[in-house]
Amino acid sequence: MKRHASCILTLSLVGLSLQGCQDHPALTEAAGQRMLAASVASPASTGRFIVVFSSERVPADFGARVAQLGGSIENALDSIGVATVTGLSDAAAAELSATAHVRAVESDAITTPQGGEAAEDLPEQAANDIVAVADAIASPTAAQFYARQWNLRAVFAPEAWAAGYLGSRDVKVAILDTGIDYLNPDLVGLVDLVHSKSFVPEDVMPARYADRLPFSDLFWHGTAVASVVASNARVLAGLNQFVTLLAVKVADSTNNHTVGRLISGIVYAADQGADVINLSRGSERHKSQSPGFVAAFERAVNYAFRKGALVVSVAFNDAADLDHNGNIVRMPCEAANAMCVSATGPTGAAGINGPWVDVDAIAPYSAFGRSAVSVAAPGGTGDVGQFRRMWVLCTTTPTQTTGAPACRARQPVAQGAGTSFAAPHVAGLAALLVAQLGHGNPALIRARILQSADDLGDPGVDPYYGKGRINVARALGLIN
Repeated sequence: MKRHASCILTLSLVGLSLQGCQDHPALTEAAGQRMLAASVASPASTGRFIVVFSSERVPADFGARVAQLGGSIENALDSIGVATVTGLSDAAAAELSATAHVRAVESDAITTPQGGEAAEDLPEQAANDIVAVADAIASPTAAQFYARQWNLRAVFAPEAWAAGYLGSRDVKVAILDTGIDYLNPDLVGLVDLVHSKSFVPEDVMPARYADRLPFSDLFWHGTAVASVVASNARVLAGLNQFVTLLAVKVADSTNNHTVGRLISGIVYAADQGADVINLSRGSERHKSQSPGFVAAFERAVNYAFRKGALVVSVAFNDAADLDHNGNIVRMPCEAANAMCVSATGPTGAAGINGPWVDVDAIAPYSAFGRSAVSVAAPGGTGDVGQFRRMWVLCTTTPTQTTGAPACRARQPVAQGAGTSFAAPHVAGLAALLVAQLGHGNPALIRARILQSADDLGDPGVDPYYGKGRINVARALGLIN
């Protein structure tokens, strides 16, 4: 299979652009405004730093040391020996890095995702079709927009539902993202309101949403991702109809995050008993220049794995060849115990309800590489109006910074495309498998997903599909 000659336009807001796009034609301005899971931290100092200690413990006197240098601790993760600090000058950070028991001190700049997950206004035909739906839905296939959800049929989810595999409330899936709209009718009752948390204290709810909890989604992305994992199936079906979602808000209302918040979110989710942790985002850095960055992510993912949680992430949306990407490392995609997902999508569609052509084609934006990609799953392709994207939920708390114009217009759904939407298919399947096979064994869940995937592309491990495109029915043992 040839690499597709296109990639997502880089938004150079953080100083260092993603590699792999320079030899591709630029996309339109509209494409450049789209949102992507991948981000690269700026090398410039912003007073924020990640501190990685030699041992997986935070020294008892660390807070005092930081205070003496004029900074403060944002989060100290004693379980993995990592801390994030703010308010330090470069000189103070250098002094801190020279103290005993410190392995690395590296910049933790606020980063902006670059290029790709698109969600634009619904075509009038689609918007006008949205009607009131009954509260009680017997099957996910009865969801109003199910006929348009080619992605769920592509992974054989309906066969699992027909056999009674609808998920379990006892299974907890953490969504590390921009938050979740827990009052969306398709998500009401699915979100753990007690243990969900925001790691973005500066993201204050606007006055008109003053009654909403801090982890509410003002951007859209987290709600869209969550709707793939699970839904009440009123408007859209999700992989699970019964599950517990843990909203861990690590990105703000403009979709910005820091590495420290991603790592803190992983540890928090693991401590809350998450069975699956979905990160439809990540960061990349030069491995040799940022050993602390690599070590911190590896420690966080390994900690979650030991606690019984499978971490699922994304390959990014820049069509990069990760087997020939120099000394660049993408995290948590390339962490040893994480699953990294590439995206598939149709090459054509006859209309809003299909039929669709070749739903298993690799999306032209999807990064690839045998060394990184575990499996593939639907992410969508094409422009709005071509009906080759995925239908995802909108947030009911839109603001001027909400990423999807359809959501800003207060429509209930938007059309999205990106690896961000591929990952939650895998997380949703993992949740179904936990319900079937039991808690506390992420290695077994990962192995089942890999072994049951449909082997597409080159035989065996393929740089585009990894072990293949996931197959929900085969993973659950319903077909051979």
